[in-house]
Amino acid sequence: AGDPVLITYCPLCGSGIAYEPYVEVNGERKASEFGTSGKLYNSNLVMYDRETDSYWQQIDGNAIVGSAVGQELKEISIDTVVWRDWKVAHLDSEVLSQRTGHIRNYGKDPYGSYYEDSFLMFPVDNEDDRVHPKTIVFGIEVDGKFTAYRESDLIEKGTINDEAFGVTVTRDGAGVVTIVDVNGNEIVKERDMWFAWYAFHPETALFGVEPTR
Repeated sequence: AGDPVLITYCPLCGSGIAYEPYVEVNGERKASEFGTSGKLYNSNLVMYDRETDSYWQQIDGNAIVGSAVGQELKEISIDTVVWRDWKVAHLDSEVLSQRTGHIRNYGKDPYGSYYEDSFLMFPVDNEDDRVHPKTIVFGIEVDGKFTAYRESDLIEKGTINDEAFGVTVTRDGAGVVTIVDVNGNEIVKERDMWFAWYAFHPETALFGVEPTR
């Protein structure tokens, strides 16, 4: 609808997150373009905005260096799905061609087995070994508390009713995950690898898994 959208992806954390790209400058709210700084924090992509050159962490969208420190980007609901599921549910979808005119093997993942093994390329502040570090989770915040739901549980069950947190989590055939509260209001979630979500939220719960003692 003509609104600017910031779509981000960190391959080291498996995190695809979208934001409203507004930065406050001298009391004025401005839409800014963002770029990749080449730096990492907790193995997570660090972005910069082109209005203030401040650094922003991708997970949670907080400004961490520069004049924008203290600001937080507003998240937009987004889904990361696999093409094999999406194309079955949406037969008329188009996808970007790999025939770019340049010599590059887009069918080969430059990170190799990174997504399956437990190895982390870069250090993180907080670690938890209750589940495999690369387990895909959907993390949310409700009233200052954090929790996460494993994608594997959603694939198996389809729906999770978390009475303790007061939310219902569903996954459809295309892989789209929706989280709503008791009033049916959608809660924006983040899709991360477990190690990344935990690194930023060590106080988080993990549905179906007892906390570390």
